[in-house]
Amino acid sequence: MGKFQWLFIFLFLSGCATLGVMEFDKLYGPSHVDNRLSQPKATTAQAIHFNQQIQPIIENRCVVCHGCYDAPCQLKMESRAGIERGANKAIVYSGERLLTANISDSLSKLTELNRESLAPLRQQGFFSVLNERQQTEQANTQAGLLYQMVQLKKQHPLPNEALLNDSFDVSLDRSQQCPTIEEFEQYKSNFPLGGMPYALPGLSAQEHSKLTTWLAQGAIMPATTPPTSAEQQMINRWEKLLNGSSAKEQLIARYLYEHLYLANLYFDKAQTSYFKLVRSTTASGEKIAVITTRRPFDSPYADGRTNAVVDKPEVFYRLIKHNDSIIAKRHMPYPFGAAKFSRLNELFYQPDYVVNSLPDYQLANASNPFKTFQAIPDKLRYQFLLDQAQFSIMNFIKGPVCRGQIALNVIEDNFWVFFLNPDSFDNYPNEKFIKANTDLLQLPAATSDKAMSLLYWRQYANRQQEYVKNKLAYIEELNLQTNDINLDLIWSGKGNPNASLTVFRHYDSASVLKGFIGPTPKTAWLITYPLLERIHYLLVAGFDVYGNVAHQLKTRLYMDFLRMEAESNFISLLPKEQRKSVHEYWYRGTSDTVKDYIFSDDFYQLPETGLNYQTSNPKKELFQFVANYTKNRQVNQFNLTSLPLSASDKLIADLASMPGASVALLPQVSYVMVTNGDKKHVYSLINNSAHSNVAHLFSEENRRLPAEDTLAVLRGIVGTYPNAFYKVEQAQLTEFVSRFTAIKTEQDYQKLKGKFAIRRTNPQFWQYADEIHLWYKTNQPESAGLLDFNRLENR
Repeated sequence: MGKFQWLFIFLFLSGCATLGVMEFDKLYGPSHVDNRLSQPKATTAQAIHFNQQIQPIIENRCVVCHGCYDAPCQLKMESRAGIERGANKAIVYSGERLLTANISDSLSKLTELNRESLAPLRQQGFFSVLNERQQTEQANTQAGLLYQMVQLKKQHPLPNEALLNDSFDVSLDRSQQCPTIEEFEQYKSNFPLGGMPYALPGLSAQEHSKLTTWLAQGAIMPATTPPTSAEQQMINRWEKLLNGSSAKEQLIARYLYEHLYLANLYFDKAQTSYFKLVRSTTASGEKIAVITTRRPFDSPYADGRTNAVVDKPEVFYRLIKHNDSIIAKRHMPYPFGAAKFSRLNELFYQPDYVVNSLPDYQLANASNPFKTFQAIPDKLRYQFLLDQAQFSIMNFIKGPVCRGQIALNVIEDNFWVFFLNPDSFDNYPNEKFIKANTDLLQLPAATSDKAMSLLYWRQYANRQQEYVKNKLAYIEELNLQTNDINLDLIWSGKGNPNASLTVFRHYDSASVLKGFIGPTPKTAWLITYPLLERIHYLLVAGFDVYGNVAHQLKTRLYMDFLRMEAESNFISLLPKEQRKSVHEYWYRGTSDTVKDYIFSDDFYQLPETGLNYQTSNPKKELFQFVANYTKNRQVNQFNLTSLPLSASDKLIADLASMPGASVALLPQVSYVMVTNGDKKHVYSLINNSAHSNVAHLFSEENRRLPAEDTLAVLRGIVGTYPNAFYKVEQAQLTEFVSRFTAIKTEQDYQKLKGKFAIRRTNPQFWQYADEIHLWYKTNQPESAGLLDFNRLENR
């Protein structure tokens, strides 16, 4: 097609959109946010109706696809603010974005809706999915995009077929269609099967009636629930602590904010309510005015200055009640009750150290926590991170990088994590060593994102090699003896279940669990304080989800070195003669450049371990040593080898023996619900995909080793993006396991699903979804939230 033909089509479609706006304006008046905001406040009856009848439909039928940064068309429906903000045609997760996106995570400012907060979002490209014209029933339906999308699904339900046809694109990186209400007629003509919920069964007649009636009546949503009197007392207590006037108190508060800003804070063990720690321009007792920045260490000042005023705080740390729906992929609960209040006083406020001045917000300094918080003793900061180590690691799994194969292909599919004993600060890494190497610990966020170059890898490698060289020289000065390399170097947890962790990568998402869970992994990380802090400031505080490809590339490249360092720490506990062979096995088929970096002679000169190995498989022995040392068994309830085994446990455990080639046919995360009358057992099947190495950014498929894949068969729900659902009667479980383990081809897999799966096309899909969510909330209440259905397969 010639360029003039393309130009004609573009002008024609642009003209159609303009005509659509004019037609809507003529019928229902011009669109403006004031039309929505001028609605009367919800009455008590309307609030009760919304909370009891409408919100459950929105949560269980809409939020399961429209939540987090990866919500289709940026329509985040987990909050009133998200629904009012609407949709946006811009793609958030884009590996090809050359310029930083001119949008931001603006929802935190919308604690209360007003023209000043909502109108700027329309300028950023967000368009309403509710009617913003005349507030009449006819306008609410005909000029309301959400109403029209739901109605389209009723008019054109899913075809009565087991698999969706080619007119549906359910791939994660599909080309999104994000029509405005003015463009809807064209969308309807082009995609008649594109109603909502997309590529899933429609709402029941009762759900459809309730939701569309509510939309027709103006989609009135009640104000958010304020804190109870008991909650307000705790809020006041925290805000008094966090807004002290001394430089020491202000620095501690800044450190806590930069590490807890993503947390769902809770005051009581039952986790009845959650709260967010935010920065505000207003002091405690006044109405909160949230300060929104792309990253938590960006300057909070409206004038953009980077210096702080010590004697008169201008930024205040406030707690705001979190009324959003809890979505599992972003849910990171963190205890913030009386016990944590005492613990933080003990850790940070009571020790006698001096803070003479406050650090600035210059990017090069603010992005380097070893500079910014140098006045707070490193050991105290490390212990703070260890206390809730699962949360500390989970931040980079469930934080801004909550989706992204580019970000997550830097880690193995399954590895175990444990930590250096904080008491080892008397030796390594002590304050003197960290201070001397602070400049070498600079992170990518300190540099411009305007340029992209693969030379960054070499720059990072040179800096990291110098750091590792200094570390080895420092350790050599300690003159460690054989008996010094023992379990005393490891944090036992002293009863804290965070001392050992498991990470499962699910291609472009991941999970973190307490304890050593699942089959014995290929690799493990032994994390020190400098590593743990850098992981946070690389992948959490320093990661800009709206950043360009240069930012994402540099983040990925830098993470290579943190992984390698953590792995090397682990290997140093193995017998000296086996360290290199283990290391080389982990990096099979890698480039000469990477080999030159990884396999340096210095690393293998560390002293012999003092651990008493007895078998020819010391790595497996080391895992057992650490498991026993950290009292791992008390937290690994997901393992089928722990706790009394049920009849279902014993049968389904056989799935773990599947050969790798068969496991490779399976999706990343599958859930199996086994029913026996009213009793239900739920299991997660996690595909651990093997690779020759994870040291390269591209061509992951070329490094796949399907024959080495393993299947983790776990009790309970693991992972937040399920790919496949199964429902099996207890009497059928033997047949299910037999047919599952016999899978050798794609046809075998599809036949199995034909009998036991709840496919996304199944008329009973939503009933199953409700069952799995109820089970999750009942049996794993501390971590449960709404699952995400964007990765459900069509097989």
